[in-house]
Amino acid sequence: MLVYMKYRIRDFHFDEDFNQAREFLGEVFRLTGKHYTWVPSSLENEKRGQCGTGYTPNDDEWIKIWELVNGNASTIVALTILKSYGWFWINIHPDHGNLIREIIPAIESQAREMLEKKEDTLKIGIPVPVSFESRSQYLKEFGYKDRGIREHNRVRQHNVPPPDFQPPEGYITRNVKLPDDFEEYRAVLSSVFPHCSNMTKELAQIYSEAEFYNDELDLVVETPDMRFAAFVTVRIDPVTKMAELEPVGTHPHYRGLGLGKAVCAEGIRRVQKYNPSCIVILGAASTESATKLYDSLGFSKEDVHFWEKVI
Repeated sequence: MLVYMKYRIRDFHFDEDFNQAREFLGEVFRLTGKHYTWVPSSLENEKRGQCGTGYTPNDDEWIKIWELVNGNASTIVALTILKSYGWFWINIHPDHGNLIREIIPAIESQAREMLEKKEDTLKIGIPVPVSFESRSQYLKEFGYKDRGIREHNRVRQHNVPPPDFQPPEGYITRNVKLPDDFEEYRAVLSSVFPHCSNMTKELAQIYSEAEFYNDELDLVVETPDMRFAAFVTVRIDPVTKMAELEPVGTHPHYRGLGLGKAVCAEGIRRVQKYNPSCIVILGAASTESATKLYDSLGFSKEDVHFWEKVI
């Protein structure tokens, strides 16, 4: 455990820290009205994700909590996440923005310890929305280079009516029923996200037990011959009410039929009764097809640049 001035940095421990961490993420959104790239369901998915290799306590080492220490009391003021492929994220309370000058060197040190070098070099990088101008300036001061737009953050405003797209005749939108639908579910997800071929029935069960998971909001479009052709899960955190569409996709054999619009529209309609504080797609693909899809569903778009450094 390291202490920086009045701040302390320590490992995140999911079972002990998740509730406080998600409240922190919700508070940052309430105070700033801005979205970074992590919401509570993103954090919970680190443990409950259906397409990974299974959670172990060692995975907690990649996430760090920064606390303001006052005697025996402490408060989370920042949460950082480093991934094994070199990307990292910094979620920081607006009252402690200057702490980033301590956080960036700490993450670089963590990366040197935890990441494997490729060809004697070690590259790390961070996605930054364009509205986070001070974040970009700090990174520039620390030697990071702007590699351009990598993805988009999408936010759906409350005053936008729910879309009314429907699937073509013969196709139906319905919720997933696990474990009965497991094989079709894995097949359609892995057609878009190849790593989902690693999904097992055990991982799917763990996913269905997540607090953000509601089987009414885990949706697919089914073809006339009962194959899964498109999918979306609307994850909604029960405490902060922050909702995200993740994952989203259409099987390559069924693209161009409007199935992605239909299944996402149904998810947006269904989540309304849970009074979400926001509906987002963070880190959305910047491809032409993804852009058209999310535009048609009423999501605003913010460019997210990728800042990179060789350390």
